Amino acid sequence: MAAAGGSNIGLRKNNEDSYYINDDCKLLAIADGMGGHEHGQLASRIAVEQFVSLAEGRCPESFSLEQMKAMFVQANRAVYEKQEALHSGIMGTTLTAVLIDENQMYAGHVGDSRLYLLRDGVLTQLTLDHSYYAELLRQGSLDIPLENRQKHVLLKALGPEEQVDGQFLQETLSAGDMLLLCTDGLYNSVQEAEMHHVMQNNTLPEAVDQLIHLALERGATDNITVVVYRHD
Repeated sequence: MAAAGGSNIGLRKNNEDSYYINDDCKLLAIADGMGGHEHGQLASRIAVEQFVSLAEGRCPESFSLEQMKAMFVQANRAVYEKQEALHSGIMGTTLTAVLIDENQMYAGHVGDSRLYLLRDGVLTQLTLDHSYYAELLRQGSLDIPLENRQKHVLLKALGPEEQVDGQFLQETLSAGDMLLLCTDGLYNSVQEAEMHHVMQNNTLPEAVDQLIHLALERGATDNITVVVYRHD
């Protein structure tokens, strides 16, 4: 599998992002934890570990959206149970994950990390941001003034509640299609046109490095995590 990933702490004290790439199983996952101190780190790691466990031993011989939904249920339960055991307030994480079975892409998503598809020169965001600000935009409420902190309030995340509804989608990939998974540390600082340009004009490792460098250059204060994939 042609994929590369990287993460940078940015200006934060901790890196609460996690990511995972499994070449053999064609599995990609990215998560951005929340909860303060080390709880965000723990939440994102627990969520991603559910997908690490999927690839342990041997890769699944076939896959489906129902299996992706089941993995998200397990990941949510694992983070929720850890939160309950710690008794120290809300703990949660975003999670965006992809499994590619031949030419079929199965994706699951909760939170405001993103999955993009670059096809025929057009970069398209496939996932919805499960945030208060994004919901206002979808409702056409463009004239409501918001403090910056309100823009980042999540409406959905893995862990805070015993159950959560995610977004699940299936897409047929063609040769040359590219995928970008990223946390908000990237897209809050780098425009989509720039992401597109970097992805199309560099090797995958170079694209990861350049996207992270661009975000840092623009003054990104959050953790920045990027995974890119090319379907061959």
